[in-house]
Amino acid sequence: MQNSDSSTGTTQLRADLVLINGAFIEYLSERYTAARTIAIYRGVLVKVARSFGRHGRSLSSLQRKDVPALIRHRWRCHHAPRLALHAWLKFLGRFHAPAPRTRWRSWTDDYARFMETDRGLAACTRHRRLQIADRYLGWQFHRGTVDWGRVRPQDIWRYAAKLNCQGRKPRGVCDDLSALRQFLRFVYLRGSCPSVLERAVPTVADRGRSFRRAIMNDEQRRKFLASFDRKSAEGRRDYTMALCMIDLGLRAIEVVRLCLGDIDWERKSMTVPPAKSSRGRQLPLPSHVAAALRIYLRARPTTRSDRLFVGHTALVGRALSSGAVRGAIDRAYRRCGFRWYGTHRLRRSFATRLYAQGANMKEIADLLGHRLVMTTERYAQVDLHGLRALVQPWPA
Repeated sequence: MQNSDSSTGTTQLRADLVLINGAFIEYLSERYTAARTIAIYRGVLVKVARSFGRHGRSLSSLQRKDVPALIRHRWRCHHAPRLALHAWLKFLGRFHAPAPRTRWRSWTDDYARFMETDRGLAACTRHRRLQIADRYLGWQFHRGTVDWGRVRPQDIWRYAAKLNCQGRKPRGVCDDLSALRQFLRFVYLRGSCPSVLERAVPTVADRGRSFRRAIMNDEQRRKFLASFDRKSAEGRRDYTMALCMIDLGLRAIEVVRLCLGDIDWERKSMTVPPAKSSRGRQLPLPSHVAAALRIYLRARPTTRSDRLFVGHTALVGRALSSGAVRGAIDRAYRRCGFRWYGTHRLRRSFATRLYAQGANMKEIADLLGHRLVMTTERYAQVDLHGLRALVQPWPA
């Protein structure tokens, strides 16, 4: 009987390994997952598959409810194993986000509609903020009904202290508290709580971290743009996307949503689609960006999609995702030897370059699609070296 169980476990392990090394890796590659990430996910899944095989169980039988206990008993660091197992469940079609608790389901449903309809936030942002709101509601009201009349500023402070005592980095705690502040602002707008609760949300000090983010200077910009292989169709596409971000200030999601009809060749302008809280905007199309777009369009695959930027090697003709755009930019950083990541650096560099050339904050805010000039002030960084040359010694 024991030999029969052992042979069954071996057969299941072989089937799991074939699925992991074949269809699952192909599934990740089609979603532009980095090779290093694929290797990490594969290592995690192979380890779990072997453990399941010794107990006569297949990895394909994994359920989401099994993940927390599995991670807690096997890994000291939880982040990568959790992502790997969730990716496996998504591959199997079994990954379903947990629904908010029914006791305050009406609040989370209304907040979700508010973020989508009134704020225009991306799906990933809405999902993250709903998680934070649900976690706070569970801490504040436990198993009781939602009664905002009983909530005091001291409760907000205690919740912030709890977050700060979990061994997390200050930046992560600040992000959670910022999301909590947005939720309490929504509750205040509905007339259910006083504004003092929103103002009571503190900010965690992060003195060891510089808030002055690095931007590209002119030399780095030239090196960055020269790193794209403009002899290949994919390289021309990535180069054009980079130009749209560093010379027009577009977000990655705006690059993804650009359509063929958004380019007005006669008026030399571009219609930027709505994203985040922006309602869209019209931008002038510089001659070098227009030339790059024309060159790219000659090699663009024939497809039914009206999106401007589509896949060339993987998922040919299908609209690119935000992750694919970020991946293209991150690979360019690595080719240049820059220890950077993310696309927002390009927007900040664009804003800072305009500010250095004499544009005022209102003009830069209009080009970036910011509703508040205060938001733009965090983007455009002042050139301190240039200001030092203007400082004159005090007269004796």
